[in-house]
Amino acid sequence: MKNILKATFLPNLSSIYDEELANQLAATQGAIGSLKQTPRLLSNANLLMRPILSKEAESSSQLEGTQASVDDVFKLDIVEQTPAEQREAREVLNYEHAMLGGIEQIKKYELNLFVIRDLHKTLMRSARGGMKNPGQFRKKDVWIGQSGTGKGKARYVPPVPIQIEPLMEQLEKFITHSGTISPLIAAGVIHHRFEAIHPFEDGNGRVGRLLITLFLMKKGLLEMPILYPSGYFEKHKRLYMAALSKVDRREDWRAWLLFFLKALEEQANISLALSIKIDELFKKSRAKIEKESAGMNLIKVLEATFSQPYLTAPKLSKSTGINRVSCMRYLARLSGKGIITDKGLQGKQRVYANDKLLAILKKI
Repeated sequence: MKNILKATFLPNLSSIYDEELANQLAATQGAIGSLKQTPRLLSNANLLMRPILSKEAESSSQLEGTQASVDDVFKLDIVEQTPAEQREAREVLNYEHAMLGGIEQIKKYELNLFVIRDLHKTLMRSARGGMKNPGQFRKKDVWIGQSGTGKGKARYVPPVPIQIEPLMEQLEKFITHSGTISPLIAAGVIHHRFEAIHPFEDGNGRVGRLLITLFLMKKGLLEMPILYPSGYFEKHKRLYMAALSKVDRREDWRAWLLFFLKALEEQANISLALSIKIDELFKKSRAKIEKESAGMNLIKVLEATFSQPYLTAPKLSKSTGINRVSCMRYLARLSGKGIITDKGLQGKQRVYANDKLLAILKKI
């Protein structure tokens, strides 16, 4: 295994740029380009963001061993859960919060070390690893391998703490000044390099995957966080880890970048199809209530069931500003129309769920 300090950075990308890589890059550019245009073609693009972002958060967290699903996240503070279920669900929710916070940061700043540390701090809040210096580069050695594996038999040993700051500063320069390199290629280089440096004690995989979407948004290839790359990485976890490892072992950037670009192409196509399905469901649901007397308030409640598929009247009132009694009435109306499902009482509150949306998310 090559020592990261002896590996060439930046890699000589021109030496690996052959017809296969060029064709894959073109295919990925086309898929990402179509996904970028999607929000302009849909009736309410903002409704797409939470469900798709939640799926990305679910897959990225499950790659690290978290068992919570998007269903568990939507149930938080609405349906009774065990303390363990709540902790895991909050880890997934933290990923969403980190993404949304990162989007606000890159509107004002470059995607720099300050933003990366802030992403990590949000990700680790009240979660496993929350005591491992959130937002701070590690001060101790770590290694990667099966649980219980000693350093001598580790699959990969990241650089020692004293090396992290200069390596991350080098990576920051590349993130902010990647020059004429295709942003899709650059995103793959950034993801591997960040994972190889492994700057934090915990949460490196999730931060590294957050950087993919944030970098593409900063470069203007995406307008919303509706790309779902972790789904491919989770489905092909062994190949994902092997492709990353090929760079560590023999600087095989070509194998990694082919895998990475294929992942982005496939997931962009999945995100596009998912966006259309969610939009179609929303339009069908809206058509059932457009002539209702409640008008815009009822539409507002319908929209809320897409961003928060589990709801109670108090939660709905807090998020929409509509009084609680009206919220109870509107939720009952949507249930009566078959748009959402009455799940019965949970404590003192009646719970409703957008089961049709949840069914779409569970299929991918």
